Amino acid sequence: MNGSTRTSRVRQKSRWRAFLRFVCAAGLLAALGCDTDTLEADPRDSGAQPDVPDATGGEVAAEDAVPDSGPDLPPAIQCNVATDCAYGGPCLDLSCIFGQCVGTAHAIGSACSDGDACTSGDACTALGLCKGAIVQCSDGNACTDDYCDQKTGCQVIFTAAVCEAGDACATWKCQAGVCKIASQTACDDGNPCTADTCGPSGCQYASQQATPCEDGDACTTGGICQFGLCQSQPTVCDDGNVCTADTCDHKLGCLYAQVSGACSDGDNCTQDDVCVGTSCVGVQKSCDDGDPCTTDACNAATAVCAHQAIAAGTACDPGSVCVLGATCTAQGCAGTKLSCDDGDPCTADNCSPATGCFSQPLADGAACGPGQACSGGVCQ
Repeated sequence: MNGSTRTSRVRQKSRWRAFLRFVCAAGLLAALGCDTDTLEADPRDSGAQPDVPDATGGEVAAEDAVPDSGPDLPPAIQCNVATDCAYGGPCLDLSCIFGQCVGTAHAIGSACSDGDACTSGDACTALGLCKGAIVQCSDGNACTDDYCDQKTGCQVIFTAAVCEAGDACATWKCQAGVCKIASQTACDDGNPCTADTCGPSGCQYASQQATPCEDGDACTTGGICQFGLCQSQPTVCDDGNVCTADTCDHKLGCLYAQVSGACSDGDNCTQDDVCVGTSCVGVQKSCDDGDPCTTDACNAATAVCAHQAIAAGTACDPGSVCVLGATCTAQGCAGTKLSCDDGDPCTADNCSPATGCFSQPLADGAACGPGQACSGGVCQ
C-alpha cells in the first residue's frame, strides 16, 4: 500500500470517529453503549508519530507504522434514504441519519444466525457481531470419521478400521459403522486336561487333576488327568478267536481281520479243524460202537469214547426190518424174526434187513413135495 492510500485511510477513520461522537452526543446510538473515551482520536492518527518511509521510498503515516490491534472502522457512508446503506449484518441495522449511514446494534445476547452450520447458540455480541459456539461433531464411535460442513453441519463417514469391543479372544473390524467380530480365536489347546476359557487378557488354560479324560487315541482307554496330561491304558483287542488277526488303529480302534488255514477249536473230539469265515470248524470224532443199546459219547478233555448200556427192555433199533419188537437185552438189541413164507413151495422166501421179505422162484425139477417137482413155478 503506498503512502497516499494510507493517508486516505487515516483521514477516513478520523471523519468516522468525529461522526460517531456527534451521533452519540445526540443520543442516537444508545443501544451501542457509547463510550466517549473510545471515540477519542486514535493517537496513531494524531500526527504524534512521525511518518516513516515505506519500501518504495514514500512516506507512511505514523499510524500505519504500528499494526492495527482491531478491525478498521467503516468509513462514513453518505446516504439519502435507508436503502442507500449496505446490509450491516445479523446484529446491526443500518439506517440513514442526517445523510450518514448509522448502525444500530441488536441487544447483546439476542439470537441471530451467522450462516455457519458448524456453530450453535448464535447470539449478538457487544461489538455487534453474531457469534456462536463451535459444534462438536464427534459421536464417540470409533467406526466413523466425523467432521462439520459449514453448509450442512455434522457429517459422518463409515470407516473400515480395526476396532476393539472388549473381547480379547477375537479380532474386530468396523462394518457399516458398527464394530463387529471379524474372526474368533479358538482357545482350544488340544489338551483334554486343561479348562480352556477366554479372559480379559486372552485365552487362559487351567490345569485339571484326577478327572476322566479322552486323549483322542482309539487304542487307549481309562484316561485320567495327571499333572496336566491324560494318562491312559492300552486297549486290549484280543477277541479270543483263532480265526481273526487282532490289531488296533489309533483312529478306528480295534480291527479284526479274517484269517484262513488250520486252527484248533479247543475240542479234542474234533479233528481236521480249519477256519471257515471267522469260525474254527472241525470234523466230529465218531464213537459209534454199532450197538443200538448203548449211548456213545466222546470226552472233550481226554478224547476217549465212552459207551453206556441202555436199560433192558428199552425199545431199540436192530438195524433190520426183519426183526420185530426189538428191545435191549443182555445179548443186545433182539426181537422176533419176521416171517416171509408166502405158502408157495416153488419159491424160496427170504428177508432183506434193508427192504424186508422177498421170494425167488425155484428151478424146474426142484422137489416141492413128496414125489413132486416144480415145473414153471408150479409144484406137480
